[in-house]
Amino acid sequence: MSLRTFISCLVGFAAQYEKEEIRYFKQLRYRSRKSGSWKRLHLVLHEDEYEFYMDVRKLWKMSLARIIAFCIDNVLDEFLRFLSKEEEKEDYYTDNYRYSGYSFEVSREEDIFYCKVYWGPHPEILRKATP
Repeated sequence: MSLRTFISCLVGFAAQYEKEEIRYFKQLRYRSRKSGSWKRLHLVLHEDEYEFYMDVRKLWKMSLARIIAFCIDNVLDEFLRFLSKEEEKEDYYTDNYRYSGYSFEVSREEDIFYCKVYWGPHPEILRKATP
């Protein structure tokens, strides 16, 4: 597994299992500056991953660098245990389409504009697909 795929899966795991609280009415937080301790990482994101990361960034109010640092510091051990447990299953397979069900709904109610973001198939599609 490449480093970029590993980081993408780690952040996706943290978001799916709500490892950080959603922050309302707060400013974006960045990593603290520690002279000389930062390492540069070039991360190439696919289009669907980029949208997902931007949503996580908005909800957690963190820069992408801080999101990655948070996940490494707080979620990495649990994520590795999860991966090793998943690999033992007979029907284990890699999910190359993790964000393919990503969708959103834009609407207006009583002159209030809102947007619902779904990190999976839209609930209406699931209702129609279920007999």
